[in-house]
Amino acid sequence: MTGSAELDAIVVGWVDVGESDRILRLLSAEEGRVALSARRVRGSSRMAGLFELGAAVRVQRARGRGGHWVLRSAERLGGPRRAREDLERIALLGYGCELCAALAPEAAAAEKLHGLLLAWLDLLEAPAAIGPTARPALEAKALTFAGLMPAITRCAACGEALEEPVVFDPEAGGALHARCGGGAPVRLGGLRALEVARRTPLAEGAGLPPLDLPRWLLGGFVTWQLGRPLQSRALLEALG
Repeated sequence: MTGSAELDAIVVGWVDVGESDRILRLLSAEEGRVALSARRVRGSSRMAGLFELGAAVRVQRARGRGGHWVLRSAERLGGPRRAREDLERIALLGYGCELCAALAPEAAAAEKLHGLLLAWLDLLEAPAAIGPTARPALEAKALTFAGLMPAITRCAACGEALEEPVVFDPEAGGALHARCGGGAPVRLGGLRALEVARRTPLAEGAGLPPLDLPRWLLGGFVTWQLGRPLQSRALLEALG
C-alpha cells in the first residue's frame, strides 16, 4: 500500500454509509483519487461543514481493516463561498469536482488534474460572470491531462489537417473528414475555437465567445470514455 498518513486534498464527493458514517472521495496531487472512511461525521455540524463539496482539507489518516484509509482528524484549508450562493455556480462546482475526479487515476499522482480543479474553483469564486466557453474549456483541459483528448485539429482517421465538411465520432477518436467516416456534423470554426479555449488558462478564458459546437460535444465524449454519464451533468442540463 502506498501513501502517507497526512494528505492535502479537495473533497469531490461522498457516499453515506449506515446512519452516521460516510466514505469521503478526495482528489489529491500526490495520490489522485482517494477514498477515506469517516466515522460518525453525519451527525456533526462541524464535520459536515468541514467536508463540503470543493473544500480543501488536510487529513490525518490510518490504515483500517482490509488496508482501507480511515480518517483520524482533519483541518479545513479553504472552500467555496460564492459558489454556494448561486445555482449555476453550484452546478458548475459539482460538475468540475466530478469530472476531474472521474478522469484522475486512483492511488497515483494527478498533479495536473488536481491543479486544474483548483483553478476551476478559483474561477467560480471570481466576481466575473462564468462565460459559456468555460465548461467546454474545462472538459478539454481535463481530457488532455488524462491523456484522452479527442482529435479536434486533425482527422482522427487519416491524420491530415481538418477541412470542411467535418463530423465528430467518439468511437473513431474525435473529429474526422466526412469522407473518412461517419458521425455528427460539426463546424470546423467551432473546433478551432475549442482548441484556443483548451490552450487558454481558465482565468483568462472566462470571456471567450460561445463555441459554434454542440453544447455537450466533449461532455458526450467524457460519457463515452467512462461508459456512464456524470451525475452532476443533469443539473447543468436542467439549467440550460
